[in-house]
Order: sequence, then C-alpha cells, then structure tokens
Amino acid sequence: MKNRVRIKHSVAGRVRFYVQALRRNDILADSVCSAMLQYDGIEHVRANTACSSLVVFFVPAQMSVHDVTAGLEAVMAQNHAARQPVCEPACASGLCGGVACRTTRTGCDPVRPAARKFAVLSALMGGVFVRRTVLGLPLAVTAFSPLGLVTVAACVPLFRQAYRQIRQRRFTLEAFLGASCVAAVAAGEAVTALEVLWINSGADLLKAWITERSRKSISDILTVTTHHTFVLVDGVEVEADVASLRCGDVVVFHTGEKICVDGEIVDGEALIDESPITGRPDFVPRTVGDEVLAGVFVRQGVIYVRARCVGDRTYLARMLRRVEDALEHRAPIEGAADRLAARLVKLGFAATAATFVFTGSAWRAFTVMLVMACPCATVLAASTAVSAAMSAAARRNILIKGGRYLEEAGKADVVCFDKTGTLTGTAPVLADMVVFASENTAGAAGQPEDLLLRLSMSVEMHNHHPLAQAIKAEAERRGLQPEPHAVCEYFLGKGMRAEIGGDEVLVGNRKLLEQFGVATGKVSRRASVLRKKGLTVLYVVRGGEILGLLGFDNQLRPESRAVVQRLKACGVRRVVLVTGDEENTAAELASRLDIEEVHASVMPEEKALIVEKLQAQGASVLMVGDGINDALALTGADVGIAMGAMGSEVAIEAADIALVTDDLQGITYVYSLSTATMRVIRQNFWIATGSNLLGAALGAAGILSPVMAGVLHIVHTLGVLGNSSRLLRHEPPALSDLPGSAAEAASAGDR
Repeated sequence: MKNRVRIKHSVAGRVRFYVQALRRNDILADSVCSAMLQYDGIEHVRANTACSSLVVFFVPAQMSVHDVTAGLEAVMAQNHAARQPVCEPACASGLCGGVACRTTRTGCDPVRPAARKFAVLSALMGGVFVRRTVLGLPLAVTAFSPLGLVTVAACVPLFRQAYRQIRQRRFTLEAFLGASCVAAVAAGEAVTALEVLWINSGADLLKAWITERSRKSISDILTVTTHHTFVLVDGVEVEADVASLRCGDVVVFHTGEKICVDGEIVDGEALIDESPITGRPDFVPRTVGDEVLAGVFVRQGVIYVRARCVGDRTYLARMLRRVEDALEHRAPIEGAADRLAARLVKLGFAATAATFVFTGSAWRAFTVMLVMACPCATVLAASTAVSAAMSAAARRNILIKGGRYLEEAGKADVVCFDKTGTLTGTAPVLADMVVFASENTAGAAGQPEDLLLRLSMSVEMHNHHPLAQAIKAEAERRGLQPEPHAVCEYFLGKGMRAEIGGDEVLVGNRKLLEQFGVATGKVSRRASVLRKKGLTVLYVVRGGEILGLLGFDNQLRPESRAVVQRLKACGVRRVVLVTGDEENTAAELASRLDIEEVHASVMPEEKALIVEKLQAQGASVLMVGDGINDALALTGADVGIAMGAMGSEVAIEAADIALVTDDLQGITYVYSLSTATMRVIRQNFWIATGSNLLGAALGAAGILSPVMAGVLHIVHTLGVLGNSSRLLRHEPPALSDLPGSAAEAASAGDR
C-alpha cells in the first residue's frame, strides 16, 4: 500500500499525496475524499485525478502527517476491496470475461466490448458469405481450420461464464450454448456454430445498450452548486472557488444565487426558495439566526452565511451521494429472460440425452443439442418485446431506462405521489377572493372582486414574487388595468405598500398588517377558513381598512384525478400522497383526489423511509416525483417515475422512467404497457420453445440436419419479432373498459 500512496510535499496543516490509483478515476477520488472527511481533524480534501494528486488540509493540534497518511492508506485499502467486481452470470459483454459488473465503480462498460465482439463476428460472417456465396470458393470448416479455431476461441468467454455459474451451482444457457458450438465445430459445422454465436452476440449488444442507458453516473450531469462565490474577508467581498471554502467562512449570497454551504445567517435577510430540498413552492423569509442549506436559492435580498458544512459534508451532497450509492447497489430483478433460460437449459439437456439414449445416434443427439442451444427463446423473446415497448413509450414522450423497470411497473400495488410539480403545477394561481363590504367598495363602479384585484395589481405591479405574478396574471385575464401609484415599498417576507389616490394600500400577510397596526379582528376567521383549504392568504388593506382576502393555490393538473382513479381501477391497492408541503394543503388536495393516505411536511430522507416502510409491508412501490427532494424516494422505490419537463436533473437521473412532457396519463400508459409487454414475452416464449421442440423432434427423427437447425433459428426469430412488433401500436384500455364505479369516477375526473 505504501508504494501506492506517497507524500510529495507537506507543511503545517497541509499535505500533498501521490496516489496512483486516482489517475483519471473521478469516482474513486470522490469516494476517497468523502471517506477522509469523516476523520476528526481533517478540514478539507481536494483531488486532482489528472496528476494522481490528493491534498489534505488538517488541524495540526489534532492530527499529524503520520496520522493523515495512515488514514489515507486505510481508506485506499477499503476502496480497493470495494472495487473488486461483484459479478452476475448475465453479463452483456462476452469479452469481459463473462461477468456482469453490478456497479460502475469497476469501470466496466458493457456496450463497447459487446459492440467489438459483434463487429468481429459480423466481419467473419460477412467474409464467409462473400467467399462461399459471392465468389464460390471452397471454405475449410473442420475443427483445425482457421475458421474452426476462431469459432472455438469465440466460445471461451461462454465457458468462463459457465465455469463461474457452475461454481455457484447455477446451470444456465451459456454452458449449453458453448458446448453445442464446440461440438458443431468438431463435427465440421463451424459455419453453423459461428451463426449461433453471431446471433447471440447481437442479442448481447442489444441488452448491453439498453442497460447502459440507465447506468450513467449521476455525478457527470449534476451541478449541485455554483463553482464560484463570494467570501467576506476583512469586510470586503472576495471572489473564491467553492472548492476552497472552509468551515467558519462567511459567504455572501445575492439575489438569484444558489447557496453552496450549510450554515447560519449572521447578517442580512432574504426570501429563500427551498423547493429543491423541501418541495414547498412558497418563498420563505430568512434572517439573522436562521439556518440555510446548500442547493436552495436566494430569490430576493442579500445574506451573509457562516459556513457550518462545506463540500461533501453539506446536506445536499450527502443526500446525492446516497442516491448514487442506492443506484449502484440496487439488487437486479430476475427478468423474464432469466426464467426462460432456466427452463430452456433443462429442456435442452433432457432432449439431447433422451435422443442419444433412444436412438443411439450421436449425430441426431448433436442436432437436437444445436437446436435447443439457440438463444432466441431467452434473449429475443424478452429483448425484442422490451425494445418495441420502449419505442412505443418514446413515441408518447416517455423514457424508460431499462426492461426490468418496464416489467416491475405493472406489478406495483402501491403508488406514491409527490404534490408540487407532480399532481399540481409549480406556479401559484389566484384560487379564491373574499370581498368585505366597505366605504371603499360600496360606491365604486364595477364588480367588487375586480376592484379588489385591480387595487392589488396596482400595488404588486413591480414585484416579481410568484404570488404577485399570479395576481397580475388573473388581472390580465379579466382585462383589468392598474391604477397609478405614487409610492411603492417592498417588505421582505411580508408584502408591499403603495400610495394610490392619496390612500395607503397594503397587500401582504399578517406580519405586514401587524407592522402597520392593522387589526384583523373578525376577518381572521375567514382567513383561517381559506388556510384550512390549503390556500396561501394575502390581505388587501386601504386606509387602514381590510377590503378583502386573496387565496392562492398551486393549480391542480387537469388529469390528476382521472389518473388516480384509473390506477385504482387497474389494481393498485393504495395511493399515497407524500409531500414536504404543510398538512392543511396536503389534506385538502388528498380529499379532492380521493387519496386516503397522506404524509405531509416530510424531508427527503423521510420520503425514502416511507417507501422503505411500505416495501417492508410487502408492497411493490411506484414513486412519482419531480424534484431533488424526491430523488431518494425515487431511487428506493421498486419503480421511480420523474416528471421530465419541469423536473430537476437529479430526479430524472434517479428515476427509472421519465415523463418528458409532464403528462400524468403517461403513468397509466406505462402500467398497461408493462402488462401487455409481459403477455407478449410469454407468447414469444411459446413461439420460440414450440419451434425448438418441433426442431428437436425432427432432429431426433433424423429429418433435420445441423444446417437446417440454423434455418430454424431464423424462422422462429422472425415469428418472435413479428409478435413483439404489435407493442408498437399499444393503446391503454379505454375508460369504458375499467370496472364499474372506478370508470365512472375517472370519467368524472376528466370532466
């Protein structure tokens, strides 16, 4: 280990190491930095993978250079053990030694080796075709001919994989397929063996490509924080790199900037958009003494934050690391193809042995073995159906990242929904208005609501807060024009004040009224009624008198109720609302959508715990969300579906399925498509297996030759492809096909 970790330079509180294993390995560097930061006394760790360098900043009073070195060596030893491949029998690349890397940390990219193998075998098949068919030249196909030796060499990865499976007491298609090809070469049928290997490599390439689309590293596409910020040094704001920040630094954040540290506000005040963490759409006022987290935005104001956690220690960084770990260590599902393979192996061994025993002919037994070794029943039966289904989904702007997610979607019996951005939009709308009769409205021309709205619009004209935008949008929809005002003043986290026609007009929350000494009196009861409906309430005051109330809500997606009812009709036992929003708002939405179970005011990790609890009860959970705060739950669920248009990059990457156009009806489409796909896969199995059984019977009777076995492969492959292509035209069941009251409720939701 000491040969791999060397000290290049050290001064008090800082040491630079040369670590050979870090060379161009960003994933390992992130892991080592995170592990080193767990030691007490280490303040900051920075890696440069281009030159295999690791710089550690530490507190000399707590640690020595020797302690830091020992800690780094221990961390490297743990990572070395962790990076040993965790393998599975179903590797998509035969050239990887026949193993499938379960984690991207090993650096195994299944697509490239599978593509190389397919390209090499395609070139060989092309050469054989040109030589024998186009040029009419003879071709040696014996065991010791060049073609025979190359074919046997191509079987080596299959034998390696089979050896590992046999050691695990698992007997699958690979050993059978490899033995059949070698037997074909020995019998002078090298072309037939090469044809089988070529078909198998093409199927492997297809599987590898589909799998790799869901294995992108989360760190390659996410920008958790900005790269530069401003630090207060001797009363002056100095630009600094985010990576250089340390605990205790006072960092300055202005309007529109993303906060990059966890810490406490020591000066200033601002409206903070915490939706990336909590999912709540409203901006929250924060001032001196309040805590803020990395990843949230300053929407208005300036704050000075004393950093408590930086870099990998921030709440957001820890959460994203958990998301990535969960993606890497998620247990693979036993797919339909694996189950079909197990059945085919048993049938193949039995048929081959029976043919030899009853006929006494090794030639017939070899023909049966070659027929039953065709991989179409296991590979094409599932992969072609999955590919067709994924293509059909893509036409509806639904991205499915792998066949196993498509398979699991139809098995879900519990569906969990996030609220904001999922069942509702992200922008608030003016949902209700309450007008109180007064001298200011009694004698005026026009509708009282229009007068209240025009007055509010005049005050909020220059405000960019989402609630102000909702007021202006509703006023414009009604064709109202603002009144001129003389004075306009903004109060952070409270509201606006303006002078209109010589009167003081206030539009804001209860804190603004308290500041100007306006008593709410009996009006507070009406405001409470609106809040119990889940609405955000603003007061409109003129000349010290409350003219009315404005209630704001996030607009419910028009298809939300129909989707919930359709899911119940399709067999989903429970629909659960899991949101970071407040309890009243969540309860009101749940009652409107007929959702019985609600979890409100939950943090991101609590959402994941709720999913785990449901799974512990035996449920198969489908989670639907759109934000960073949903990422852990999306990853932990059996199937995660993200809203693609307005969703965060974290949610989209963590999810297994993305609705590109944010149409919730895509959920019911995926649910029905999953069921249809599994039905087609079972049909493909019987098509392929039936033709195999027929071919085996003909081979046992001496009617089918090894060459005709290759023709049989093509025939039943076309049958499987034709059946799978039906999924390209899949349509979800009509509402009239849904059972009873559920269909009626869904129709009512559509209306």
